[in-house]
Amino acid sequence: MARMKGERRLWPDLLPVVVLTIAGVLMTLDPPNGEQTAWDTILVPTVTVPVFWWRRDPFAAAIAIAAGMLVSGFPTFDQLRCGFALPGAMLILFGLGSRDERDRGLAGLAAVEAGIVFLMFTDPQLDLGGVFILVLAAGVWGAGRFYRSRTQVAAELTERTRDLEQTREEAAQLAAEVERAKVAADLDVAARDRIRSVVEMARVGEAASEASPEDFERIEREGRESLNQMRELLGVLRSDAQDTSPRPTLAQLENLLERARARGRAVDLRVEGARRPLPTGVELAAYRVVQYSLEAFGVKEGGPATVRLRYRDRGLELEVTGGTPSQELEKTALDAARERVSAHGGAFTTTAQPGGMTLVRAELPLAVAGG
Repeated sequence: MARMKGERRLWPDLLPVVVLTIAGVLMTLDPPNGEQTAWDTILVPTVTVPVFWWRRDPFAAAIAIAAGMLVSGFPTFDQLRCGFALPGAMLILFGLGSRDERDRGLAGLAAVEAGIVFLMFTDPQLDLGGVFILVLAAGVWGAGRFYRSRTQVAAELTERTRDLEQTREEAAQLAAEVERAKVAADLDVAARDRIRSVVEMARVGEAASEASPEDFERIEREGRESLNQMRELLGVLRSDAQDTSPRPTLAQLENLLERARARGRAVDLRVEGARRPLPTGVELAAYRVVQYSLEAFGVKEGGPATVRLRYRDRGLELEVTGGTPSQELEKTALDAARERVSAHGGAFTTTAQPGGMTLVRAELPLAVAGG
């Protein structure tokens, strides 16, 4: 199988040689001027075989065809060969311009031009009126150089695109890692305080002569809320540098939307169900989902957006609808929102909507008694 593939790769190089050689033999056996010599046919390969290397080693091919033009004219200095030598020379010159460096290319061009000049004095079909062929040869070589430059530019653009894509992927991964660290920092203080509160209530209840049902209910409530906090910590990497800034909650959601409206965006907030305080981690995660979603939709300033909050018995559902985010923002802002929800054991989806809109939907569960 490998041998067959190697043989197929020879055809682009071998085919021009075969075609030009056959054409050369036919031309020399039946010359237009009626004059024929055996040397014309015998020396055909000297200017056709070098074409085989027009892609593999165009500089060597240029030197070889120039030498072939000289050798083929020596027997009588009146051999017919321009009809098949010049097409081969042009093919070699294009390969020379498109594949070799500038200095080697110029040297090869000079060699071929010298061979063409010799043809002008030794080929009966070519005289000094064929000077334009020298210009044509230089133009073909220049076309090869132009093709080479365009190919290099395309290759560089492809490489840069690949590098930018890799950089974007690395930035998205870094953003996710940073967000995990922020989640851990956000939840660490609240979870630690709640656990300390549960321990303190248990210690007081143990010291009391008789614990009331209200004490056990309070401990149970604090325990459930602590469970919500600890659920968010699972799978999140802990950072040594803790963020001590105030933790926003859904009570500050309207302020977030007002800032978006101040930038020219029409944002509508709709709430379903009885609005009530939720565990700190749930409130924070919901706030961040809305914040990051609006950031993702902010690529088209002034576009409308809708935020819906649904308070359920077992959790909070929220939806944010806005314009289609760019790939970069989807890799950063929405990935950060997804990380928040996933760390809390919830579900996060994005869905395309009619009119070029996108729906971001998140479900944040709560730990409940008996669950």
